[in-house]
Formats: sequence, structure tokens, C-alpha cells
Amino acid sequence: MNYLGRHIDEDLHAWAGSSGRKPLILRGARQTGKTESVRHLGREFDLFLELNLERHVDRSLVRSCDSAEDLLEALALRHDLARFPDRTLLFLDEIQEDARVVNWLRFLFEDHPELWVVAAGSLLEVRLRERDFSFPVGRITFRYLHPFSFHEFLLAVGRSRLANTLRDAAQELTPLSGQARALAEQTFREYLLVGGMPEAVRLWVEDRSSVAVRQVQSDLMQALAEDLHKYRGVRDLSHLEAAFTSLPHHHGQRFKYQHFAEGYRSDQMKTALGRLEAAMICRRVWPTSDLRPPLHVKPRSAPKLLPLDVGLANTSTGIPVKALQTAPVDGLLDGRVAEYAAGLLMASAQRRAQNLLHFWVRDSSRANAEIDYLVHTPEGLIPVEVKAGPAGKLKSLHQYLWRSNTTLGIRLHGGPLSDEQHQVSMPDGDLRFRLLSLPLFMAEYVPELDIGS
Repeated sequence: MNYLGRHIDEDLHAWAGSSGRKPLILRGARQTGKTESVRHLGREFDLFLELNLERHVDRSLVRSCDSAEDLLEALALRHDLARFPDRTLLFLDEIQEDARVVNWLRFLFEDHPELWVVAAGSLLEVRLRERDFSFPVGRITFRYLHPFSFHEFLLAVGRSRLANTLRDAAQELTPLSGQARALAEQTFREYLLVGGMPEAVRLWVEDRSSVAVRQVQSDLMQALAEDLHKYRGVRDLSHLEAAFTSLPHHHGQRFKYQHFAEGYRSDQMKTALGRLEAAMICRRVWPTSDLRPPLHVKPRSAPKLLPLDVGLANTSTGIPVKALQTAPVDGLLDGRVAEYAAGLLMASAQRRAQNLLHFWVRDSSRANAEIDYLVHTPEGLIPVEVKAGPAGKLKSLHQYLWRSNTTLGIRLHGGPLSDEQHQVSMPDGDLRFRLLSLPLFMAEYVPELDIGS
């Protein structure tokens, strides 16, 4: 089975080549490709040792040990080694199954700096919330793995030249040729169908079968549902199951906890969504009224919801394959698909830290204003609107720019890349601003834009 390259490979390679490296914990939802990525890294080493704590034989070996030293001795005996080779990578998968192993990372770092150590687990964040264990402070580093971004999808389906063309256009802010844009739009529709879960992507690369892909996505959703029974400290799973089942109804829009799932209280849904978010099955985008960092969550204001993956979301909401292939993308689910696709792509850039996502709201007795996302870029905090309309209709963006005394906004839309100056009349004067418009399929490049003057 050929390995499909990921952006995380660059991060893992850089970590492996760094001096004074700490044990690395790779975090991410189930079935996003953590194990495959670490195994791929293992090819660079003289010896790759893998322990999966969900396997009985590996869990038994770990439970027979009382310390990190015992574990290394047991591994040496298992593999008939007098000593570990100079370049040895130890991979501890599903590490959440034994809290002691998490604590052993500290001693592996302090006593065996000659070893490369990577750990991963699909329910790490859930265990953290259950307070079964905590990570050794200052002695480990983290990386985050998301489903395939559109750029990664292009590489997987053999469109590397197009992927590089899109990235160069975003970096240089130059329009795409008609051919490049048409091919990108066509492939982006494939991406909306397939999404970024590795199993679905691999199947699409091999067969190009929408029927087979949707079956895989249904199986993945069932596997995620079955994982709910692995959450400890939950006596009654009904509210967790209700929240999981209700997710598709709220993807890409604001919601209130008391109306999230019929028959369940606000506090039950808030707790359930916290657990689902800890498992990275969904992600909340938080409202703020701040105009510049640090951003504070606006109290008693409804958040928005992002799914784990755009393909899973589109399948679970029942969008027909033909609609994904032919209907205007910004009209799917009344614009919700475009909004959560943009959010997921921009969030995919967060591989070194899992920062909160925000959107801006201004509520008043006279009018409401809302900006879809506030994004941290090298140029600072930038408002991002996911819109199809002309610049003159971006009233919320005008409100934010006027109030924040900034002059740059980004629009993700179904049109071409453009960089324009605009002027609109505001109640207290004229607003002159720069509007950078990017095709929706270029959303993941927004956090890395070097916009300049």
C-alpha cells in the first residue's frame, strides 16, 4: 500500500532532526492517519519499535513493567537486542490506555535522550478531561494531525503541479489562469465528496467510486459512534449519543445548547459537546466582540460548529452526490457547506498548536453584524467572510473594519482571486479598504498569507 504524503511529514522530519528534542505526542481524531504517518517516519531509522496499547499482547507487556527502564528492557528481550541501534524510534500508540506510560515519557526524555520517542492516541483529550492523567509539563512536545486538506488531496490524486500553482498564487497574490482555476474547481468538488479521511482518500485514488467512498464514510461514522462507549466516567451514554446524532443538523451554523438535541437539557449538551470536541469529532468556533488580540469569548452568545471532516459532514447531512458535482458550492445547505469547508481548511494549518477559532459578532438594538472568521496571519488579525455577493454587500465586514480602524478584509468566494481597493459610505464618514478575494478552494492558505502593503 503506497503512502499518501501529508504536511505533518515535514513537521515530524524537522522534529526528528532537531537537537534537544523532547518526546512527541501526535494528537488527532481516530482514523486521521496518525499511525501511518509515524510508521512513514520510522523508515528513516535503523530500528522502529511499535507498541499499540489496544493490542492485548502489547498491553500485557506494558502492564508487566513498573518503570520506563523495565519497558526498555522488555523490548530489548522481545527483539533479542543487546543494545538499541544509534537511531531507534519508539512509537507508543493508543497511549491513553495506560496512564503510567504517559508519565514514563518524562523519564524517557531525561534518562534516554538518545532515543526518539513518539506517542499517539485517538482519545487522549477525552482521558485528559476525565482527569485520569496529565502530561509531563515541559518534557514533551505536541503536533496535531487533521484530515487531508485540499492541498494534500491534490497531491494524493496526482495533481501536484496544480497544488504548487495554487500555493504560489496565494503567496504572490497573482490570479490563476482559466485552465488552472477550472481544474481546481473540478477537483475541489471531488474533495467535497471524498473529504480528507485517509481511508476515503485512498479509495478514491484507487477506484474513483462515489458509491464506495460513501460506504466507507458511513462505516467511519459508525466507528466514531461506537467509540462513545470507550469514554470513561459516563454512566449514561444517551446524552452523548444524542449529541453525536444531532451534529449534522448544526454543522456550519450557530447553535444553542438547549436546542441542540430534543429532550435534553442545556448542561447535558454542553458536557456532551465538550467530550466530542475533546475527541476531535467536532469543533466549536467561539464568538467574540473584541477587535484585536487577545480575543475573549463573548458570554451567553451562541457558538458555531465545525465537523471533523467535510466529506463525512456532507454524507451525514445527506447531500446528493450530483449536487456536490454540479450545484453552486456557495448554495449547498444555504451556504453552510462553504462556511464549514473554509473553517476546516483554515484550521488545518494548526499543526503545532490547537488554538481556539473565533468569529466576530456585534449585537445591538439597531442591527446585528457577524464576521465568519477572525484569522491570525503574519500581518495580524484579519477578518474573513465566506460570501458569494459583491463587495458592496459585505456590510458586516465594513462594520468590523470601521470599528477596528483596519483596512484589510478577506473574502472567500466562488469567483477569481482579486486584490482591490474599495470605498463605501458609513454613518460617520467614508471607509476606504482593501478587499482580497480568494477562491474558496484556496482557504487553507489564508493563515500563511504574507499580504504586505
